[in-house]
Amino acid sequence: MDGVTNTAYRQIVRKVNKHVILFSEFTNVDGLIRSDHVRQRLDFHPSEHPFFMQLFGNNPQSFAEASRIVEDRGVMGIDINMGCPAKKIVHSQHGSALMQDVDLACRLVEAVRAACSLQVSVKTRLGWENASQLIPFGKRLESAGVSLLTIHGRTYRQAFKGEADWEPIYELKKKLDIPVLGNGDVTDFRDGLRRLGNLDGFMIGRKAIGNPWVFQDGRKYPHPPLSSKISVALEHYYLLRQIKAEQVALREFRKYLGEYIRGFYQAKDQRRLLMEAPDEKEFIRLMEELKMMSQEFPLSQAS
Repeated sequence: MDGVTNTAYRQIVRKVNKHVILFSEFTNVDGLIRSDHVRQRLDFHPSEHPFFMQLFGNNPQSFAEASRIVEDRGVMGIDINMGCPAKKIVHSQHGSALMQDVDLACRLVEAVRAACSLQVSVKTRLGWENASQLIPFGKRLESAGVSLLTIHGRTYRQAFKGEADWEPIYELKKKLDIPVLGNGDVTDFRDGLRRLGNLDGFMIGRKAIGNPWVFQDGRKYPHPPLSSKISVALEHYYLLRQIKAEQVALREFRKYLGEYIRGFYQAKDQRRLLMEAPDEKEFIRLMEELKMMSQEFPLSQAS
């Protein structure tokens, strides 16, 4: 979710659900230590609490130093990523690679625990090729001091292919005393509740891109009308502009557009026009035009 779950989008999600735990985008510990630009990711709004900073790396000393920086900013906790399957991450011995070096994975947790008083969570996967080592790995992480564990229901080899398997996650929870969250293929809040079983919660990732309403209980809150979706999208864009230059914000906002305008009349053509908008003025004009159009054509006419 790097480049997606920035402070602008987290503020939008918080307005939809005041009770979810929010996580930052994927952030390198060494970048956080050395780069003022990367440290800007720690500039968050108070409304985002409870908020975890997600970090990746493989050096205990770097994690210790980074954790002190994070603690000074008032973040609730640090989430150590041990699950990213991207090849460039794994080849650098980060992310999912840490599942193959359990001793190092535990030293990272212990380094953070010793350096700060923050909560420490880990996000990982079922395993490298199968789930045979998930329970031993989870027990080692718990012993090292992890206070929250999130498991994505796929192995490293699967990446994002196939269906997520939650059964090993339920079995892991039986063996641990700490909270365990499930992740993988959760489409919305109600789907997460359906999958919950004996777990303490669930995490929604990719389905949330441009669709903050996935965090809302659809039994209590109806899906917003199309015109309201545009209002929220524009509010999101204006928040993004507070932290990004115009052309950067326009470029980065494209990743959210597909879901924000899903269900609109001639959505495919509208999406193309918005993505090709040369400047902010034209982008906002098109969005306002789309908002008015949604009132004239309230039903979906295209994907």
